[in-house]
Amino acid sequence: MRETLTIEGYEQTKEKLADLERRLAEIEKRTDLDGEHRASVRRSYKMMMREYQQDIKLFEAKHGKQISTPQG
Repeated sequence: MRETLTIEGYEQTKEKLADLERRLAEIEKRTDLDGEHRASVRRSYKMMMREYQQDIKLFEAKHGKQISTPQG
């Protein structure tokens, strides 16, 4: 069983997820990568993204969605 995220871990996980989404979009645009390599990277990123999304959902289910990021 997974350990539930702390508030800090929740925020960091959301940032990591957003970063992976950006990186995946960049990978999709690249033309210099071999198709097999790009597919491998895509699978790896999507697997990590699923794990992050699961952690986020577990945290939100336990704590509610009242957690808000500071708008600065």
